[in-house]
Amino acid sequence: MLIVGAGPTGLTLGIGLRRHGIRCCIIDRLEQPSPYSKALGLHARSLEIFAALEVLAPIRKASKILKSIAVYGDKGFLFDLDLTSLEAPYPWVLSCPQSQVEASLMERYKALGGDLVRGTELLDFTQDGSGVRARIRQGVAVETVDCSLLVGADGVGSTVRQQLGIGFRGVDYSEHFLLADVDWQAPWRADSSHGFLQEAGLLIALPLPRGWRLIMARQDAPEPPLSLAPFQERLAAILGEAPELGTPRWLSQFSVQRRLANHFRRNRVFLTGDAAHVQSPLGAQGMNTGLADAFNLSWKLAFYLKGYGNGELLDSYEQERRPVAEKMLNGVDLLSRASLVKLPMLRRTRDSLLKLAGGRVGVSRRILRTASQLDVHYRQSPLVTSGPEADVGWRHHGPLPGDRLPDAAMKSVRTGHLHQLHDLLRKPVHHLLLQLNEVPEHSEHLVLYALSDRLGQEYRDRVHLTVIVDRHTRAEHMPHEGTTRIWQDHQGDFAAAFGAGSRLWLMRPDGHLAYRAPVSNANHLLEYLERVMGKQ
Repeated sequence: MLIVGAGPTGLTLGIGLRRHGIRCCIIDRLEQPSPYSKALGLHARSLEIFAALEVLAPIRKASKILKSIAVYGDKGFLFDLDLTSLEAPYPWVLSCPQSQVEASLMERYKALGGDLVRGTELLDFTQDGSGVRARIRQGVAVETVDCSLLVGADGVGSTVRQQLGIGFRGVDYSEHFLLADVDWQAPWRADSSHGFLQEAGLLIALPLPRGWRLIMARQDAPEPPLSLAPFQERLAAILGEAPELGTPRWLSQFSVQRRLANHFRRNRVFLTGDAAHVQSPLGAQGMNTGLADAFNLSWKLAFYLKGYGNGELLDSYEQERRPVAEKMLNGVDLLSRASLVKLPMLRRTRDSLLKLAGGRVGVSRRILRTASQLDVHYRQSPLVTSGPEADVGWRHHGPLPGDRLPDAAMKSVRTGHLHQLHDLLRKPVHHLLLQLNEVPEHSEHLVLYALSDRLGQEYRDRVHLTVIVDRHTRAEHMPHEGTTRIWQDHQGDFAAAFGAGSRLWLMRPDGHLAYRAPVSNANHLLEYLERVMGKQ
C-alpha cells in the first residue's frame, strides 16, 4: 500500500491502515516537515477521530482550547457562538499548529510500524487488475514500486490526480490574504476566535498556543517585502490605536480557490484531502474534511486488502465523501462571500441577519453542528441500511443508517468501570450494539447467544458484540457475560439518544451507523454482514 503525501490526511490514513496491520509506506517530496502551519483549527469531529486513533492526548497538550467564536461588524459586536453547547465529547475547537498535528500523527504512525520516506517524489504510475506500479525518485535515483493500492494525499497540486486525468473544477477568489503569527497580547478573550467584518476588509484573530494568528483580506496583492503595517492599520481602526505587534514568527500571503475533483477514485487509486477538494480557510474546514476522508477510507481499504468485501466497499468511499466535500465547499463559499461583501447595503443586511441568527438558539446550534462536522452523515450510501421491520413504530427514534453515532456514558457489568460508547472505536472493527429491554425477553436471550456464537466463529476480526442493558435492569435479569462485553446504560444517555426497547445497532469503524433493526431481524443482519464484509 503506497500513500503519497505526509500531511495530516496521509498520516491519518497510514495510522488507520497500520491499526489493521496493513503494510504501507508514505512518501513525501519534502526532506523535512514544513515548520509553518497553514491549517490551525481542529473541530469536535476531528477530535473524536484523534481519540479513536489514540493520538488526541499529545495534540491536546500542544493546543489551546477555544470555547467560542465571536463576530463583530463595523458598529461592534454581532454575535457569539458558544462551542461548549455542542453535544459532543469534545465541545470546543483546538487551536493547534499543523506542524504539531503532523508531528503527533507521525510519532503514532511510526510507533505502529509504518514506513515514511522523505525527499521522495512520485513521477508516474500505471495500474491494472492486479495492482499499481509507481515510479518514484529519491535524489537522482529512480526506482519502481509495486503496490496493491495507491492513495494521493499530495495536496492541491496533486501529481496523483493529474496522472489520473481527473478534473479539478472550481474558481479562484479575487481577494488576497495576509497572514501573520505574532507574539502579541491581544485585548480580546484568549479562548475565543474573533472575526471583524469591516468596511476596509475582513480581519480574523485566532489565539495560538503562543501568541496570535492574524489574517486579513485585501483586494490587491501586497508588494514585497511583506510587513506588519497593513495589520497595524486595520487593527488601529478596531482598537482606536495601532498596536505594537513585535517581530512576526511567520509572515505570508496567499490567495484562495474553491475546487472539487470530479472523482475520488479510479480503479485502484484514490484521492483524499486537498488532492480531492480545496476551499477558503474561513471556517477551518479543509484539514478537518481531509481527516474525515482518511478515517472513512482506511477501514475500507484494510478490509479489502484482507480479502473481505468487494468493489462495493471501495465504491462507497466516493459515494459517501464526495457529497460531503461538495456540501462543505458550497457552505464555505457562502461564508466567504458573505464575509467579503463590499456594498454598504449588502453589508448592513448581512450584519442584521447575523445578529438575528446569533440570538436564536436553534440557528446557533445548527451552525455549530455543521461547522464541527458532527452532522455529517451517509444516509444515501448504498453501504448502509435498516432491517425490514425498522420503519415500524420507531423510525424516528435514534440515529438513522449513515449517521454518526452519539456518545453515551456506560458502565461495565463485569468490572464496574465507567466507559464511553466511543471508546469502542479504539478497536477498528464493526461493533454490534445489542440493546435489550429492562427485563429482557426469552427471545432476546436466544438472539444474544446465537449472535455471540455466529459472530465469534465467522466475523471475529471484523465484528465485536457489546450488549447494552437498561440502567434499571436488575442483576437477576442481566444476561450471563461469558466472553461477551455487557455494558449498562449508566446515566440513561444511551436510551435518550437511541430510544428504549430491544434493538440492533451496527457501528462502523468510523463511528457511523451501518445497520439498525429490531432484535428480531438478526438473520437479516447476518445477510448484511455477508454482503458487505464477507470473504472475497
